[in-house]
Amino acid sequence: MLNTHTLVQRLAARDPVTDLRRVMLLLLLLLAISCRDGLTSPDNPKPGPQPVVAGWVSVVLTTPNQNDGVVQLTLSGAPIDSLELSGTRGFASLVNGAGRLLVTGDVASGVVARMWVPDIKATSQYVGTVEAAAARATYQLQDVSHGYGVQVTR
Repeated sequence: MLNTHTLVQRLAARDPVTDLRRVMLLLLLLLAISCRDGLTSPDNPKPGPQPVVAGWVSVVLTTPNQNDGVVQLTLSGAPIDSLELSGTRGFASLVNGAGRLLVTGDVASGVVARMWVPDIKATSQYVGTVEAAAARATYQLQDVSHGYGVQVTR
């Protein structure tokens, strides 16, 4: 009976604050170990940022009509170095960093121009808008709010 009584006295004499400190120290140690995955070793360095690659991207027009004779487009967003029409007639220019296109003739859906941009991976930053369109024979304005679109693709 003497051994059981001594064990009870020892357990009663323990300081709960000291036990709490030990538990907190153990938790901090486990937290530090779990954060270690973000570190790299010299054998396995983190990759750097991807290099910027300049190049040509395509401007793709979508039109719902078969009789378009002229379509006016605007391109904006990320920087544009140069702009040229692709196999179509019309005009292309840069005004205050935005591309302005006037595509004429038998206008159909497809690639109408190409742009030289400083970073071809930034194509999602470009926004194309169809400002106006007119029919080929009558020059009557088309409703550009339905079916028209412009995309910039690699």
